[in-house]
Amino acid sequence: MTTMHTTGLTDCDLVGRMTLPLSGWTARLHRGGGHLFRLVVDPGGGSPITCTLLPQAALGQLVLGAHRARSARPAVPPAGGTVTLAYGVVPAKPMRLTFLRYRVWRPAHARQVRPVVLADRVWLAEQAGRFDEVQATVSGHTVTRLL
Repeated sequence: MTTMHTTGLTDCDLVGRMTLPLSGWTARLHRGGGHLFRLVVDPGGGSPITCTLLPQAALGQLVLGAHRARSARPAVPPAGGTVTLAYGVVPAKPMRLTFLRYRVWRPAHARQVRPVVLADRVWLAEQAGRFDEVQATVSGHTVTRLL
């Protein structure tokens, strides 16, 4: 059994793992004690981000984080190879995910993004370009995360 030194979690409690294609970041979902799960998002250089998930999806966990990163693929041209990524807990009802970039004297540029789901619990999404805000909308309620 291998122990990951950064989080104290073991490979035997690993529920799912995914590498995002544009940013190269990895996400791992681990089963913790009881009904809790722990999400570890690793940029590949630097400290991993760890989030403990509640047993039932709450609006406060709809969007856990959003970041800008350099693209792992040099062929991503917008914003000099910058990628915006976000992640959160999968809600019980359908979700609409929008990345927004604000522009001076013009309306915001909005991009609808389709998230990928890890182990039926966590969604992750990334989009080439530099965005300022991520919005997740479920049943008319919107949660916003600023970058």
